Amino acid sequence: MSYRRIVVERNIMEASMSNNLELSIVEKESDVTTFWKLFNNYINELSLNASIGDEFDRDYFYSDEYRDAIEELRIRDINPLRICFIQEEAMIGFLMYITYFDEGRKCFLMEYYIEPKYRNQGYGKLAYLKAEQFVRNEGALFIELTPTNEANERFWSSVGFEKSTDVDEDNKHYYRKSFEI
Repeated sequence: MSYRRIVVERNIMEASMSNNLELSIVEKESDVTTFWKLFNNYINELSLNASIGDEFDRDYFYSDEYRDAIEELRIRDINPLRICFIQEEAMIGFLMYITYFDEGRKCFLMEYYIEPKYRNQGYGKLAYLKAEQFVRNEGALFIELTPTNEANERFWSSVGFEKSTDVDEDNKHYYRKSFEI
């Protein structure tokens, strides 16, 4: 076992023992407003760090068109988009996903964000593991995502995702993690 792995495992243990990390689905209008503020921080950072795939269209993510599309997906009856806050005592991040029960029970993790001051302390991994259990309990059989940079690729590989040969419309490879049944 490498030194880095020991440190990461220790950080995860410390994070899980020293906090009450919770995931909560965004439902109230006040939570939606809070989400968009946090999302703006995420997009600002993402636009600086994106390196895989096509050019990053920051303006699109700030547009009413994008926000309306997300809201429409969030409130639909079939395969609704879920936005979850990741909280300890404070809001430390969010995740956004859709589980397509009519497409092989695939969960697509659209966005995942941990505030910078909470990174490299085990929170990201712990939050992901809680989210994975959450979507498994909802009935997903696997999760797919598309990393935006090499640091993201390393993170997702560290929690069991594997690069697939499938690519999206921007020619980015999907990363996939299947669950044992």
